[in-house]
Amino acid sequence: MFIRSFKDEFNNLLTDKMKWVVLFIIPFLTIILIGIEMSSEVIKDIPMAVIDYDGSAFSRQLIESFDSNETFSVISYPSSASELEELMRNSDVRVGMVIPKNFFNDVQSLESPTVSMFYDGSHMSITSVSKSKAMEILMTYKAGATIKQLQGHLNMSYEEAYNIVQAFKFSNRMMYNSSKSFEDFLAPILLAGLLQSAIVLVASVSINHEIYFEDNKNRLGYASGKILFYTLIGNISFMMCILMQVYLLRMPFNGNLITVFILSAALSFAVSSFSVLISTVIKNRMISLIGGGVVFIPNSVMAGTTWPLISMPYGYQGFAKYMPLAHYVVNLRDVYLKGTPLGELSNDIYYMIAFGMIVLIISEFVLLVAQKEIKVQEEVEIEISYDIQKRIPVNI
Repeated sequence: MFIRSFKDEFNNLLTDKMKWVVLFIIPFLTIILIGIEMSSEVIKDIPMAVIDYDGSAFSRQLIESFDSNETFSVISYPSSASELEELMRNSDVRVGMVIPKNFFNDVQSLESPTVSMFYDGSHMSITSVSKSKAMEILMTYKAGATIKQLQGHLNMSYEEAYNIVQAFKFSNRMMYNSSKSFEDFLAPILLAGLLQSAIVLVASVSINHEIYFEDNKNRLGYASGKILFYTLIGNISFMMCILMQVYLLRMPFNGNLITVFILSAALSFAVSSFSVLISTVIKNRMISLIGGGVVFIPNSVMAGTTWPLISMPYGYQGFAKYMPLAHYVVNLRDVYLKGTPLGELSNDIYYMIAFGMIVLIISEFVLLVAQKEIKVQEEVEIEISYDIQKRIPVNI
């Protein structure tokens, strides 16, 4: 029954175009679209508005520091705070800066004036990038202004003033993603969520419930054949998409392809097993499909893909650790960016395999102990046909 079940799914794949679309075409097209969408890798040219109440050469230099930076593009100069608010409400700009009156004079007289920054919190990715970069520009400009003050008021040399302003030096180094690329961060985990959903969509309706018309012993291996098939097909789809990201889209990949192959096979096995179990228990294909979607599709967010598990409530963290995807996505990104070796992923791989084996055994057990169904309609037809034959005279 195991071999027969595997062959049935293979033949279905050859004849069912929709399965090709779900397992291969949609993932490939999505990978290409993600690559095009994130081709710039970092967020640039964030639209910015500036209110310059000072109008001095000093304030214009500050504005130029923002406009010349690739992160920002100063596109508007509203005359009031209400105009700035309207621009941000309409999403015409995402960042605003207000330079107060007498800004230059206050700086010269050591009054420490305040430059107000406004960020559009409705788009946190833009806000995070713009806030970080704005702080760099403002701190640099502040340091330069302070050095000039010390030189002018205390007749210090530039080096003396610089050493006072910079009480200590520090350096920043972005490891494993030095370009701060959103593509390198998001693309691998978007791929994982997409392909997991693809496996669920086909495997959760894979069981032909006519198997319950056969004797219990003839069902042994039926679920295992389905699980093995979708594990193999799912992993093939995973590897083809990963190879496309690495060699076609030129995403940085510091790990080993064998590591990714084993890691992806473990996830495919775990997801395929649970999806087949759903199909085994639920006879209605539509309900089975919805059930698989409800269980697995939210995993793309719940498993700590974009929002880290360490920032979630402790109780939820414990629950999330049982999700196979939670043991895959972070490791996949680490293989891409850090080159994490297979040995360091062994515990997560063992968990996904153990998860899949337990669910496989449950699926086989359900098939084994389920009561045999009887094709009542066929038996009635046979009985009616026999009764009619008995009533027909032999000598006709």
